[in-house]
Amino acid sequence: MTQEMTAKERAGTAAPPLPPAWFLVTAWILTIAGFGISVYLTITHYDEGALVCSASKTVDCHAVTTSDYSTLAGIPMPLLGLAFFVAFAALITPWALRSAWPPLRWGRVASVSVGVLFVVYLVTVELAILHKICLWCTGVHVVTVLLFLLVLIDEFRRIGQVD
Repeated sequence: MTQEMTAKERAGTAAPPLPPAWFLVTAWILTIAGFGISVYLTITHYDEGALVCSASKTVDCHAVTTSDYSTLAGIPMPLLGLAFFVAFAALITPWALRSAWPPLRWGRVASVSVGVLFVVYLVTVELAILHKICLWCTGVHVVTVLLFLLVLIDEFRRIGQVD
């Protein structure tokens, strides 16, 4: 009896299975939502008239999005958010999720970790320095924290699985 083996079987590195459907669906919904809000905030950065947000003593999107803290090294924060969601979308494609290459897996963890650090920084600026809250920005912050939790849950699910 002859047994044929593929190159992956000979190397002993079978591609890992895709995460469960709940992970994929939730990750894509959150990523698309974050992408959409980031596109909108990027547009409003360049066209202030496009910003639709109620203004009160505490909630004032215009004050937040036009503050000195709305850019980092000359790059608008919404554009950085947009880049984050595009990069994260690439990291949750079926190809990337099935890849046995560890940097892709750890790239997901690193990207959402950096995202959460940005959220902490931006929320601190909103609450402690500006004393204003941007509801659109809060939407992106919530999406980023949820993606962080989702990736952590998936990593804990993988504990015990062989890489």
